[in-house]
Formats: sequence, C-alpha cells, structure tokens
Amino acid sequence: MSRSQARIEPSEGRFFIVDLQSKNGTFVNGARVQRKEIRSGDTITLGDLDLLFTTDGAPSSEPSLRPQAIRPLKHTIIGKLVQASEPGAPGCGPRAEARLQILIEVAKLLPVSDDIDTLLHKILDLIFRILDVDRGAVLLVNETTKRLERHAVKTSLPLPDDEPIFSQNIVDYVLRKSVAALFADAVLDPRLDAARSVVTQSIRASMCVPLKPKDDVIGVLYVDNRSAAHVFTEADLEFLVAFASQAAVAVKNASLYQRLERETVERMQLVLDAKLASLSGVVAGIAHEIRNPLNFMNNFASIAAGLAQDLSDDLHAQGARLDPDALAQIEENLVYLRDSMARITEHGRRADAIITGMLQHTRRPSGERALADLNAVVDESVRHARAGAQCGELEVRVVAAYDPAIGPVEMAALDMGRVFLNVVDNALYAMRQKKRERGAAYTPELSVSTADRGEQVEVRIRDNGMGIPKDAAARLFEPFFTTKPPGQGTGLGLSLSREIVVQGHRGTMRVDSEEGEYTEFVITLPKENRGAPLSHA
Repeated sequence: MSRSQARIEPSEGRFFIVDLQSKNGTFVNGARVQRKEIRSGDTITLGDLDLLFTTDGAPSSEPSLRPQAIRPLKHTIIGKLVQASEPGAPGCGPRAEARLQILIEVAKLLPVSDDIDTLLHKILDLIFRILDVDRGAVLLVNETTKRLERHAVKTSLPLPDDEPIFSQNIVDYVLRKSVAALFADAVLDPRLDAARSVVTQSIRASMCVPLKPKDDVIGVLYVDNRSAAHVFTEADLEFLVAFASQAAVAVKNASLYQRLERETVERMQLVLDAKLASLSGVVAGIAHEIRNPLNFMNNFASIAAGLAQDLSDDLHAQGARLDPDALAQIEENLVYLRDSMARITEHGRRADAIITGMLQHTRRPSGERALADLNAVVDESVRHARAGAQCGELEVRVVAAYDPAIGPVEMAALDMGRVFLNVVDNALYAMRQKKRERGAAYTPELSVSTADRGEQVEVRIRDNGMGIPKDAAARLFEPFFTTKPPGQGTGLGLSLSREIVVQGHRGTMRVDSEEGEYTEFVITLPKENRGAPLSHA
C-alpha cells in the first residue's frame, strides 16, 4: 500500500473515497475508482488490504452521521476513522499542533544537516519532546555487512554502560517485515512470543518503525516505555511513521552529501596527483640537469683552491729570489683567489642543498603508513636533532611531557620523524642566536609535549628563542622562504614538513610566536588515515 493511498471525504452525510494517485490503485467492491461514493457494507481494497466500510445507519443528510469503523477483513491494523472536523478527533488540538511543529522542525534538517551523528541525536531529542518515551535508539544498516548498527541512543534516566538500550527482537522484527509496529504490551504480544530481550529489559510498551527514504530500508527508529503498558496509541504510531519518513530522508541526504564530498575530494586528489606527477617529472629532470654542471663547478673550485695553495707554498720557497714588491702583489692576488674559490664552494653547496630540497618535494611516496608509537618517534627526533646540531656551545634544557594514553597512530614514521627533526633544528638555531646575543643571562629551554585529543593526537614543540617577526610568520611555510642569513637555510624544510603533515596525513601544522620571546609549532594528526594519500618522502 502506498504511504498516501486514499482518503475518505464526508459531504452532507455522504462519504466519498478518493484515490490519491496511488501506485496500486483504490478499489471499491472489486472495481478500480478515482472518486466514488461509498456506503455501509462496501468493501474497499487498498493494496493487499481489504477493508469493510460501515456506518451507524443508512446514508442520511443528517450532519451527525459518521463512519464508525473501517474493519479489516484480513489484517489487524486499522482502528476508527472520524470526521476531521469533529471535536476531539485525531489531528486536532494542542497536541496535534505540537506534533506538526515537530515534523516541521525535522523538515528543516533536510537541506542543512551533513553530520549524521549530530542529526540522529537531534532526531531523538525531538521524539522525546512529544512522546512519553523512556529510551530511544536509531540504528542504521551497515552497507557492507547489511546488519543494523547502533548510531544514536537517548534515555530519560542514566543507565549502566553495559545495559542494552533496545530490544533486539523488536528491531529485527521490524527490519525483517519492513513494517511499522506498535507493541502496546510487549510482554504479552504474540508477535514477540515473550522474547527474552523484552522480558529482561522490562519493556512494557514499544514502537519501532523502519527508516525508508524510498524503497530500501536504511535503518530503524526504536522507542519504548518501561513503566506502563498501553501508553502508545495508533495515533502515536502514525505520527512516528510520518516523523521517521522525514528523518529517513534527512539521514539519506546527509549520507549522500558525505559521499559526494568524499568522492569530490578523491576526484580532485586524483587530478592533482596527475598534475603533480607531471610537474614533478619536469622539476626532477631540470634539477638533475642543473646538478651535473654544478658538481663540476664545485669540483673545479676545490681543485683551483688547492692549486692556489700550492702556488703560494712555491712562492714562499723561492721568496729570496723574487722582488719583494712583486712577491707581495702575487701573495695578495693568491689570497683573493683562495677567498673567491671558498665563496664559490660555499654557494655551490647551498645550490646543491636547494636542488636536494626540490627533489624531496617531487619524490613520490616512500612507503605505506603503519601503526607507530608517536611518543617514541618524537623523542627519537629530539635526540637526533640535539646530537646533530653541534650543541656543545649550547646547553639546552629539554622539558618533555608525553601523554601515555596515546595509542598507536597510523603514520609514515620516517616522514613524520623528518618533520619533528626539522622543527627542533629550527628551534635550536633560534636559541643559539639568542644565546650569542644575551650570553649567560639567557637559559635555552625546549618544551616538547604530546596529547590525546580523541580522534586526533597533538604534538607541541616550543622554544624560548628569538621568535619570528609577524611579517615573516605569514610566509613561513612558503617554499624557498627563510629567516636565516644567506647560506644557512634553503627555505624548503618547513614547506616540505607542512606538505607531509597536511597533504600526506590530513593533519594540521600551525605556528604561534612572539618576537624575542618564543616560537611554538602545533602539529595535529588523525589517529587513522583511511583513504588518505600517502605522504611524500
């Protein structure tokens, strides 16, 4: 039977049945009709349901005449129908207005809600506002296993964590039959056959309806009352069916929105990966072509410096035989030549470092992510940075606070180790510069901490060094931008680190700094990276 199959219209003591363009049609005494007057004793067929229409007398022009009952011939579903205009009839009064308002509020959720969990909890909150409910639950069908899974629950009173929130027998019955069900007295209802879940949970009355936005059932909406039987009526069930219909559409819309968003991101990622792969190939080729002549320049500069030193030694050996003024001029030129060779070598090494950074940016993923101990990775990175930074002149006080509650985190440990190492290297450099300025009055301190933030983990690395100027902080993650003097930084370390965190692990990386006081990097990572692209090596 369609959700809106037909309606009965009273008119001056007569009654007409009107088909509402239903899929299966409306039949009176076996004949399909669009609009037809019905009389007491007529048989109405709606889908698979046969109904007997009766009144309290023969058709009359008296306005008080009304249908007393539509009795089913083969099913036990329908109760009384009365004229909508009759005082006290279902659909009238303050309670009906409140229910209509609830339905309107559910309808408002249709176009704006994309967070399914939040949406489901709002649905239960609305149910508790209108019905006498002790417990409520929304269960959705897992698309993979095709089994019901609990997504949202609400109770009027606190319950122990291990106590069930719904009757498995009732939700299975509704899902299997794909029908809305009212159990006025669940313990005595023959359809449940004194189900164990009903008895053990002391369920007196219950209603459960399928969430069916179109043809497929995507879940069920369950409510119950454990204090009294017969607290729910057919009108309550009809309201819950209407409510669930709108709620199902809202849930389906949210699910489709999430899927569309996920597919859009994945599609954009594929396009971006293809473009980056093409660009990476070009950049890598150019970098290799530049590196070849650069290596020759560095090698010949080193050889030239050696030859200049040999020439200087030979001149000193023959100094007595040469004119003193000519010897002094030659010595001056040799010093200038050796200085030039040293500068060529220095800038050649810097250019080589830049090329290495460019190749790291273009290199493809190093390997699959795996579960790793974040605290161990951070601690090891700090130790390596201190050992490799030539900190003999700098005594750094390290304050470490690692959260033991952090479980294994899915990440590329080597890539993230490089990120932490890079940040600590920058911190040590800033503290070394401040130490040279302030001397013994300054005590370098490095604070490193980790924290569990639910579905994410957080790493904070803070130093009390020189800080970062405000105009430089905005460009800190730009490739080739550096606050270090020429020759001491390539400007690629932080940009590569941010790429590993944000693009490779779908995390965040931000910096907070006050010039002359401190710099703090805050890195967050999701504990699981399902479907995320692999990080760059």
